[in-house]
Amino acid sequence: MNVLIAEPDAAYRSFVRRTLEREIDLVLVAEAADGEQAVRLAQQLKADVVLMDLDLLGVDGLEATRRITAELPRTKVIVLGALNGESHRNVAVGFGAEAFLAKGGPIPELLSAIRQGYLRTLCREMIDSAR
Repeated sequence: MNVLIAEPDAAYRSFVRRTLEREIDLVLVAEAADGEQAVRLAQQLKADVVLMDLDLLGVDGLEATRRITAELPRTKVIVLGALNGESHRNVAVGFGAEAFLAKGGPIPELLSAIRQGYLRTLCREMIDSAR
């Protein structure tokens, strides 16, 4: 699975990069530091999953999520935020996110969300092709 991370904090991007490098089925294809770059890279690379921080410069994470999911319905966006609450989750999903996770939460939860988002895409494609 090809993963793009959109995160303004270089240290957190590095942490995610190292985490994904240990996973045989996950490949970090690009890193973006702001919302415009995230949208542009998602369009160019057609990543399977985008890990999207809420607090991006320029175009914020929610607007970038809306743009990516509107143009690339196959790409799943997982929004990462400093606060984990139902209201944040609902807002993110309303903008097209597949999931909302607390930034710095358990690594297995993040990896599971990435894989589940991708598997949902594959299942939908299989169902659509069978019709």
